[in-house]
This record gives sequence, C-alpha cells and structure tokens, in this order.
Amino acid sequence: MADQQISALVKDVNPDLSAGGSTSSSPVSYAMSLARAAEAELRAITAGTKSYLTPGSWRPVAYAASAPASGVSLRPGRLRDCFDRNVAYLNRCFGEPFYSDAGDNNWVQSLPASAEGRLLAGAGHTLRWGERADMRAIVDTIVDTVKARQAANGYCLPYDEINMNPQETNWQDERRNYDRVGLTRGMLAAGMSGNSDAYDVIRRFYDWLNPSPYYPRLLSGNFYGSGHNCNNGHAGGLLMFFSPVGKAEDLIAVERYFVQDFFIEQARNAEPLSLDYYPLHTPHSYLLLAFEAWLDHYRATGAAKYLEAAQGTWRIVRDNYEHVGGTIAICEMGSGNYPPRSYYLGKHTGELCGSVFWADFNHRFLQLYPGEERYAAEIEKVIFNVVLAAQAEDGAVRYHNHLHGVKDRPQCANTCCEVMGIPFIARLPQYVYSVAEDGLYVNLYAASAITWQCRGQEVSLSAATDFPYGPEVILTLATGAPVKMAVRVRVPGWSARAMTVRVNGKSAAEGQPGTYVTLDRQWMDGDQISFALPAQFHLTRYIGFDQVEGWDRYALEYGPLLMALAGPLDERYKQPNGAPCARLHLAPDELVPALKPRTGEPLHFGIEGDTEHLFLPYHEVAAETFSCFPVIGR
Repeated sequence: MADQQISALVKDVNPDLSAGGSTSSSPVSYAMSLARAAEAELRAITAGTKSYLTPGSWRPVAYAASAPASGVSLRPGRLRDCFDRNVAYLNRCFGEPFYSDAGDNNWVQSLPASAEGRLLAGAGHTLRWGERADMRAIVDTIVDTVKARQAANGYCLPYDEINMNPQETNWQDERRNYDRVGLTRGMLAAGMSGNSDAYDVIRRFYDWLNPSPYYPRLLSGNFYGSGHNCNNGHAGGLLMFFSPVGKAEDLIAVERYFVQDFFIEQARNAEPLSLDYYPLHTPHSYLLLAFEAWLDHYRATGAAKYLEAAQGTWRIVRDNYEHVGGTIAICEMGSGNYPPRSYYLGKHTGELCGSVFWADFNHRFLQLYPGEERYAAEIEKVIFNVVLAAQAEDGAVRYHNHLHGVKDRPQCANTCCEVMGIPFIARLPQYVYSVAEDGLYVNLYAASAITWQCRGQEVSLSAATDFPYGPEVILTLATGAPVKMAVRVRVPGWSARAMTVRVNGKSAAEGQPGTYVTLDRQWMDGDQISFALPAQFHLTRYIGFDQVEGWDRYALEYGPLLMALAGPLDERYKQPNGAPCARLHLAPDELVPALKPRTGEPLHFGIEGDTEHLFLPYHEVAAETFSCFPVIGR
C-alpha cells in the first residue's frame, strides 16, 4: 500500500492533528488514536510482516450443540409462509436476465458474482431441507456456469483477475471482498446440497487466491485507506476452512491478512466508540461480519483474544446499536454519524444485512453455549421483527426496516440485503433446534419437526403450535425404541412468569424466564411435552436522538414481537427532521388496559377512546402509515 494512502487514514480523521500530533494542551482524540493504531497495523498486514497464529498453536474448540444440517421441516405457520415466499422469489429471479427484475443495474453490473451467489445460497440451503426440482435446476445451472468459465489456474469470478487489486470506484472495489465472498457462500451452499462440482470449483479458486499477490491487499485499498466494505472479505477463508474441502492454508491466510488486533483490543474492552469510529472503512453494520469471524477464529484456534473480543462486541451492539425489536442502528454514513445509543429513526437505519449478521453472530454463541437463552432470544427477535417484516407478500425484500412513517420499497434487484437475507430465510429451519450428543435443544417456537440421530438411534420430534398467535406448544416424540436423552425447552426471557412444563399431561418441571428447562429421562414413542408460553405486553421508553420535544415516545412489545401503531401521524408532534409522529392521549400506564383485541384478527388491538389507530405486529405492516415509537402521554 502506498504511503500516501496509509497516511490518508489519519488525515481523513483529523487533518489538524495529523501533521504534528497532539500536544500536552490538546484534547485526546479517540478517533485519531484509533486511526493511528490502524495505520500501524495495516502497514504490517500489507507488508506480510504481522505476526499470526500458526497451525502448531491451534487448539480447536468444538460446538457444544450444533445446528442441524438437515432433517428439519417447517409446518404451516408464519415461518413456513416466509420460507415458501422465499422459494417463489428465487424462481422469479432465476427467470429474469441477470437474476434481477431491475435489469442490469449497478448491483448486478458491478457485482455479478453476488447475483450468482444469492441464488446459489438461497436454492442450496433450501435443498438441505428437502429435494425440489426447481431449486436443483438453479443450483446445477449456476454451478455449471461458474465451472465453465474457471481458468486453468483456478480463478473463477466473472471478470478479469486484475479486479482483485484495489479499484478506483467503490462498486468495483467491492468485487474483491463482497462479491468474492458472495459467490463463496453460494458455492458452499451448493456443495451442501449435494453438488460436488461446487466444492471442486471453489476449492480450486481458493488454492489460487491463498498464495496470490492479491491476498495481502484485500484489506487495503483506495477508500479511507482500506478496501471498500473490506471486512466482508474476512469470512471467505473461514467459510472455506470449515467446509468439507477446507485446508489449513485457508485459515492461515485470514490470520495473516484480515485479523486486526487494534480493533480486537477495543472490542475486548467493550468500547462502543470503536464501532462508530472504525477507521479502515465507513463504519456500518457490515462490521458485524468481523465479529462473526472472531468467533470462527476462536473455534479454529482456541485463542482467548477472539472469544473475549466477540463477547465485548456482543455487549457493544446489544447495549448501544440495537433498536427495540432487533434491527441494527448503524448504517453507511461515515465516522461519527451514529453515536452509541443514537437510535436514529429519521435517517438510514435498520438494514436487513445488519440484523442477519447479528442473528448469525448470536447463533454461533448459541452453539458454543447452548444453555444461554439470551442468544436464542436475539435470533427470535431478528426473525419475527426484521426478517418477516422485510419480506413482502411476493417474497421481494426491503433494504431498510423503517420503524416510523412507511415501510421501505420491496426489491428483487440483488441488493446486499437480498444477498444476505435470501440465504438466511432458506436457513430458517436450522435456527429452531440445536442437536447435542445427549439430546436436543428447542430454541424457537414454530410449527416444525426434526429427525436426528441420538446415541445411534433415530429420533423425531414434532412441534405443534400457532405461536406467536397462540401460546400453546405440544412437542411429540417418535422413536422406534425407548431412548435416554435430555430435551431442553427454552423459557423465553420475555415470559411474564415461570413456565410449567408437562410430560404426558403431568407437571414435570417449572422453568424461570431466561433459562432452558432440562427434561432428562427415558423417552417412549408418543411421549408429549406441553406448555403455554406466558407472553405479556412490555413498554419501553425511547432514549434515542429522534425525540419529540416535550414528549416521551415508547415502543410496545408483546412477547418477542415489536408492535406498530398504524394510523395517521400528527403534524403537531415532530421528530428533529420534521417528520410527524403519532400521539396517543394516554398515560403510559394506561395503554395496556386500553388495548382491545379485534375479533378475528389475532394480535390486532384497537385502543379505547381512539377510533383512528390500532396496534398490530410490526411484521404485518404493509402500506399503512405507522410508528413503532409513538408519543404516549396526556
């Protein structure tokens, strides 16, 4: 990397201090300090002189309970509807030129590998849960296309390999990391679906990339001193390493060229400013991919620094950058534009990408620590309040999850939120359960079934429930012979009280909110576990920057669901950007008693004394004007 490009890191942060540094009378600039640390480390990374963990030091850490790779089916219900709409989206896009009904737009023209990866990952993960001719056609056709263009040296992206060098425009610069990893995700999903050519092609590509002269500069480039969206590239080698065709060289390369110890150190201290002032590229939700990567490094190497950093960033995001309901409150608008706990509602916020990363970050934690209910709770919020809310009736996907005003426009245009969101929806079955050596964890409540091997014996469990529209859950076991195992049932942290769990109609255990109830016994064919999820309403006062002067705003939740107030907004009550806000003429403690269920419309509530508004689950909002943070006060 040229010296002037590295120096631009510091100058961009603070041109006054960059010439001579601070003096004893100058205030300390956190942004400047972070940029200087990044500058020093980036020099070593690009020069290939930075120290890294070698294979002899690796002490791999196994998951305590793993996501099922197959064997799960979703039954009729809200998650199944979402899954089916996703299949319709994939078929629709596969029938369009460039796999986009928006034509040859920038998202496709500049990032064509992500268009391929989006469909490959969506169709490939769908096939994990059952064979389908339509999804198989997508996988086989695109894999054949990539295989046909693969060069003798293994390079297989749909443009010249010179694009692996830093590019002059941000769109083209994203080819090195974002586009490359988009295709990597897709090819590995195709391999998981049974297409062996996909594994062969992507393995040859990384055999070319790992020793190439391009790898040391994938983190660096022409934008803010680094590659555009550079942290997206971190995942590629880790995905390969943990795949069936993984090699040690895949991990060595990311250890050498993507691990950023200056950033890890801030995360270990749970410093929230490190997210808003990340210096190597515009800080935004894609930084969560680095956090995911740290947990993968921990699994691969056992190095404590990675686990400690991931734990610190979990606190940073949960406490400072997560809206009520699970959307992520930081987007692409430059350093310092999303201070901790700013929780903006009136400018870019709530990218679907960020919430997908947040859910998968928590899913990694959940597999490491399957008894920690808080991780399942975060995944649940993302699915019900972000993923379902972002999907339109025809399967198209909204880029941002607006929490006030009107919802974003759904698209089939290969946006980043489609590239990340479509495969996530195809993976929905894997989040419902976790499989351990001694049994099963039930993490989420959806009509579903799982078949797996426990101690050498095939066991099935089916979940009958209408959650979130009804509280009852019945889990039924099917086994050819009695089996001794533990079934662990999640008691959500949002529960109103302790939850009684029954086995074959008799009380067997009582679980406290935020825990798992363990039922360890010998199970017989037809045994049933039953309980009612004790959901309640919960009101949270808004503390972010988009206040309505003189009034308090509140978010209403029911169990894990974020509720939205649908109806007209009032010009007399405005956010700082001038957008009007709805007001309910009630004291906060009067709201819940004033809610009146609407007949035939589950979880839709009228408000006593107000004929213009109603509360409904945010994910059900379509074209209505609404607010998830209305003014509530007399």
